[in-house]
Amino acid sequence: MLTPTKNLHEDKSIIKIGARILSILNSPRTISTAWKSYIQIQESDINGKIRIQFDTFILAIDFLYIIGAIEYEDDLMWRARND
Repeated sequence: MLTPTKNLHEDKSIIKIGARILSILNSPRTISTAWKSYIQIQESDINGKIRIQFDTFILAIDFLYIIGAIEYEDDLMWRARND
């Protein structure tokens, strides 16, 4: 589930979902606004069929937080600055 395999499409892998989440975090967002933006990206890519569920989205956010790619405070998340 972390990386794509022959039985798991790349759009359902945590790595790909995380990359898309990072692409929409240009400014601090709440989880719900990030989810809405993610749905819009999915709808434009796959003609209205949503490929992932909200729980998979949250797993990707958890992964990004664990590896230090995003920060979360006061109900807002944003990209971490790794200077």
